[in-house]
Amino acid sequence: MQLSVKIAIIFIVFGGLFACKKKDPTPVAPVISFLNGGFAQDNSYTVVNFEFYDGDGDLGLTQDENTGEQEFNLYVDYYEKVNGEWKLKSPVITYNTTEAKYDTTELHLRVPFVENEAKQALEGETQVSLFYDFNADTFRYEITMQDRALQLSNTITTSEFVVN
Repeated sequence: MQLSVKIAIIFIVFGGLFACKKKDPTPVAPVISFLNGGFAQDNSYTVVNFEFYDGDGDLGLTQDENTGEQEFNLYVDYYEKVNGEWKLKSPVITYNTTEAKYDTTELHLRVPFVENEAKQALEGETQVSLFYDFNADTFRYEITMQDRALQLSNTITTSEFVVN
């Protein structure tokens, strides 16, 4: 066999090996799933429960990571039902009668750093306590999580919260 034919066969074999490499099906970006939600016993805030999965296990922020793109890693948008339609109300703006001024409340949060030197997948359930505008009668939240590599999860939508 000629040398050029042998070299061509080697390239075809190596090309086939690399082309057949299967992609790892483990998601790198976090994935979250809404479980349930409800009001605190005194109705002063809501509690939202959800599951999370992060294939590369890089969730959470340290105390030192608190500016710019690492200021928050759980993004919450607040919606109110107005005349049958959902309206984005984030950030929540309320009137502070004590100080006679408007207050602006962002609902974004910080998930604490999870030590994971082995970079194994992380999964579990968590809950967050969230503010709502007491003047609303029906509202919901949309929540997205971000990992340390700044990859965003899917967005979950909670069930409706109806104020009695």
